Amino acid sequence: MHSPIPFSWSVRWVIIAMVVLNVASCKKESDDDPVVPQPPAVHGLVIEHHVDGAAAVLDAMNYITESGTTYSISRLNYYISGIVLQGMNGTANDTIKGPYYIGDQGTTRFTLGTLQAGEYSGAGLFLGLPPDLNVTGGLPNTMENVNMAWPDPMGGGYHFLKLEGHFDSGISTPGFALHVGNSAYLAQVVIAQPFTITSGSGDLVLRFNLNEIFRTPHTYDLANGNYSMGSATLMGQLRDNAADAFSIEYRP
Repeated sequence: MHSPIPFSWSVRWVIIAMVVLNVASCKKESDDDPVVPQPPAVHGLVIEHHVDGAAAVLDAMNYITESGTTYSISRLNYYISGIVLQGMNGTANDTIKGPYYIGDQGTTRFTLGTLQAGEYSGAGLFLGLPPDLNVTGGLPNTMENVNMAWPDPMGGGYHFLKLEGHFDSGISTPGFALHVGNSAYLAQVVIAQPFTITSGSGDLVLRFNLNEIFRTPHTYDLANGNYSMGSATLMGQLRDNAADAFSIEYRP
């Protein structure tokens, strides 16, 4: 006849069994917990202005055009639209439609959502608005857009660019106002500069070198063209010069 197991040992075995079952249950629940997805990457579009590498500062007679004229900047307003990122090595093109209004006192960073990660050979964009938007009333009736209106007698729509300031004539510092509008003078910017967008959040940065407006393929002379609005010749020169005025990079 077997001796009964002492009561104290019985209790101990029950407790051990309960602990083992509880640990196993907890492990199973832990194993079954859903994986919390990471939030999607958020990318921004940042616009920066410079003059041959020097920060663009308002009302400072610090800058020199290709023709040797010293000038200052008092106003800079423009639109960019139709940004196309040119994919390479298996990356498809990515399009950022816009438009974006950039003012010298306004927003220079815009939230884009999530861009496609990959390698890009460069980008293209419009300095201005595509024809379907460049009609009177084509944009929301905000103060910024109202102030960019192009006169109806001259075709309507909107200014693509307003660049204003003063220049040194050698005798005085007269003003200049380089205004461009009308779809015939829409600048198509080409940026042949490779970059890579990574999978995390970051900013796509467009840098506008204002001195390129005066440089190539036309050496723009402020003394002979300080007011461009309504001049097919001057607006055509500004359109052509703007084609290589931007650079691009990605900052994680």
